[in-house]
Amino acid sequence: MPSYKAKAVILKSYKLGESDKIIKLYSQQDGIISAVAKGARRIKSKFGGRLELFNLVDLEIATGRNLDIITQAEIIKNFKNISSDFYKFIFCELFSEVVLKTQSSGGSSVVLFKLLYVCLNEIDSLDYEDIESLKKISCFFGSKFIKIIGYSPLLKSCCRCNLDMKELYSFHKSSIPFSIKFGGILCEKCSSLVESAVKLNASSYRFLCDLFNLKIEDFRDMEVNPQVLKKIYKLIENYMIYHTDCK
Repeated sequence: MPSYKAKAVILKSYKLGESDKIIKLYSQQDGIISAVAKGARRIKSKFGGRLELFNLVDLEIATGRNLDIITQAEIIKNFKNISSDFYKFIFCELFSEVVLKTQSSGGSSVVLFKLLYVCLNEIDSLDYEDIESLKKISCFFGSKFIKIIGYSPLLKSCCRCNLDMKELYSFHKSSIPFSIKFGGILCEKCSSLVESAVKLNASSYRFLCDLFNLKIEDFRDMEVNPQVLKKIYKLIENYMIYHTDCK
């Protein structure tokens, strides 16, 4: 039986029979993988705790007729603080669902794999029940994910007429219309023709721009006003739902 190796993050698991598990993973090389871990639910399983959710693992997998079979597993990184914090666990589950619902088997993205790992690592290192920081990282994940799959919003020009919008980064700009449907900011003329545009103030607009442009090293220590974070968190969530149909 041919086999292959995979470096992957465990996204989901299901019970199979009396002692087996079906594991869903996102692999650096092969994207989504579904494989069976035989006997993984037994107390004396050879896998031990290696196949727990969100672990980064190095696997050897045998090619099967219907499902592949995990024959060996070694932990590369164990995000042990995620499972002990309800809120951390829920946010990581959201990341997993987004990846599973939008990525098909057989296609992989090294950039998406790196994003998933970086965000899990950031969440693992947060203080206990730090919900504001969890929302901030969730915004980072959402914006970078949107960029990876090719749905980045237009933030420098009108998304309807392509008019170049100047001085948007000004602290004095009080209302910048943003359309989820059309995918970006709107000029004054187009905003009068579009229903349900979200009104951004200067701080919200700057934070949104930073989300799409900054690396995690620069983003990590950025302080964000709670009201700005709340608004942009909801905006990113609705934008992803509309453009990926991932509820």
